[in-house]
Amino acid sequence: MIRSQLNSITRLARAGALEQAWAQFHAAGFGPDADNPDVLTVYGRLLKDRAARESGAARTALLNDAIAAYARASALSRATYPLINAATLAFLTGRRDEATALAQQTLSLLDSEDCAPDTPYWLDATRAEALLLLGRESEADAILGQAIRHHPVAWEDHASTLRQFGLIAEEAGRSAAWIDRFRPPPTLHFDGIMGVAADDRNARQAISERIDVIKPGTVIGALAAGADILVAEAATACGGQLHAALPCPPELFCEASVAPFGGDWVSRFERLMDEAVSVTVLGDWEPLSNAAVQVAREAAMGLTIREGRRLQTFSSALRVWARGEESAQAGTDQWSAQGLPLHRILVDRSDSRKMALPGSGPAAALLCLPNALASAMPDAGVAVPQGKEAGGAVRRFATLAEAVDAAERLKALAPDARLGLDYRALPDGLPTTQSFDQVQALASANLSGSVALSEAAALALMLHRAEANVQPMGTMRARLGELSIYGLFVDPPSGDQIGE
Repeated sequence: MIRSQLNSITRLARAGALEQAWAQFHAAGFGPDADNPDVLTVYGRLLKDRAARESGAARTALLNDAIAAYARASALSRATYPLINAATLAFLTGRRDEATALAQQTLSLLDSEDCAPDTPYWLDATRAEALLLLGRESEADAILGQAIRHHPVAWEDHASTLRQFGLIAEEAGRSAAWIDRFRPPPTLHFDGIMGVAADDRNARQAISERIDVIKPGTVIGALAAGADILVAEAATACGGQLHAALPCPPELFCEASVAPFGGDWVSRFERLMDEAVSVTVLGDWEPLSNAAVQVAREAAMGLTIREGRRLQTFSSALRVWARGEESAQAGTDQWSAQGLPLHRILVDRSDSRKMALPGSGPAAALLCLPNALASAMPDAGVAVPQGKEAGGAVRRFATLAEAVDAAERLKALAPDARLGLDYRALPDGLPTTQSFDQVQALASANLSGSVALSEAAALALMLHRAEANVQPMGTMRARLGELSIYGLFVDPPSGDQIGE
C-alpha cells in the first residue's frame, strides 16, 4: 500500500504536479520522522523540488533538509539512489568536502556485498554520477554510456540522470556539451499542407528523408489528410512515439479534415489514431474552425516544448509547405518566433482540393473573476455580458499573453481570489453561453495560490511564455463532462528543477 502511494506521488512530481504531490504526501500521513527509507527518499525529492522555487536562506534550508532525508534513507536501506542524491545536493550547495565524502561512500557502497539491489541502469548511472562529482569526467562518460546501453529507451530515467549531470557541470563551471550525445531523441512538432494526394510518392520520399535526418523520438501534431499524415507515418515507421493533438473530437476532425480528400486517408488516419501514445482533444462542443485549428496548433507546440523539457532533450518543428507559396508562410510561424529550430520541406500541390472551415471568429482568451474584483480592473479586457446564472465576471482578451498579465495583476491585488482562464475558438466572434461553461467551472476550482487554466490555455502558454510555472492539477467535473485542469503559479521557480 505504501509503495503504491509513493509511486503515485513520484509520478506527480515527475510530471511537474508538485502541489498535488505534496498534498498526497501529507494526506497519506507521511512526514520527516518516518523510519521508512522509501518515504524518506520521496520526502527528499519533494523538498528538493520545492527548493527549486526558492532562493537565498529558504532554498538552502530546504536543500539541507533534503540532504538529511536522503542520507538517513540510505543509512536505513543501504540504497545508493538516496546517497548519491545527498552527495549531489551537497555539491550544489557548496559543501564540496561533504559531497566528495558522500560520493566516495556511494562508490564503496556500490562495490560492497550488502548494497541494496537496483536495476543495471540505475547502478551504473549512480556510479557515473559519483565519478563526475569526484571530477573523473572521462570515467563518468564511459559508465553513463554503459548505463544507457542497458536500457536504451528508458527516456524518463535518462532524463533524471542528465538533469543531475547538467547541474553538476554548471556548478563546477565546466562545459556540459559532452552530455548532449546521451540525450533522448528530439521531440518534434509537425504541421503541413493538405494539398497532397494520397499516392504522392515524391512528397512521401521527401518527408521520409527528412525524418531520417531528424530521428525524432516523439512527434506531436494533428492528423489532417496530406502532409500531417505523411509525417506521422514516416516518424512512427522509424520508432517515434506519436501524440495526436486535435482541435475537436476525432470523428468531427476526420469528417472535416480527412474524409473530403478521398483516397485511403481515412483508413490511414484511423490506423495512426490507434497507434498514438496519447490523443489530446483541445475543443469540446465547437465545430472545426480556423480559430480552433490555431488554438490546437499552439497547444501542440507547447506540448512539444513541455515534452522536450521533461525528457531533457531538444525540441524542433517540421513544416511542409507548397512550392511557390513560401512567401505566404514567411513570418507566420510562432515556433520560429521563439527562436526554436525549424525544418522546412517544399512539395508540389498534387491535390487541388482545399478545406473550407465554417466561422470567421478569432481565437480568444477568457478570464473569469469574482464580480467583486471586476471593478478593480475595469480596463482589463472586454467585459462579456452574461446570463443570471453566470459564475463571475468574464473578460475577453485578444491574446493569451494579455489575459495572463491581467490574471497575475489580479492575483497581486487579491491572492485568494479564484480565477479561471480558458483559451478557445469563438466561431462567431463572440462567446456564447456554452463558451462560459468551461471558464466558469475553472474559476470554481479551489487552487490555492494559482490561476486555474484549461488544457488548451496551459499548453499554449508553454509556447508563449516558456518560463511560466504551470502544473497539472488533475481533473474536475463540469457541465460538459470531465475537465483537465492546470494551475498557473504566479511566483515562478527561480531556476531549473534540482535533479531528480
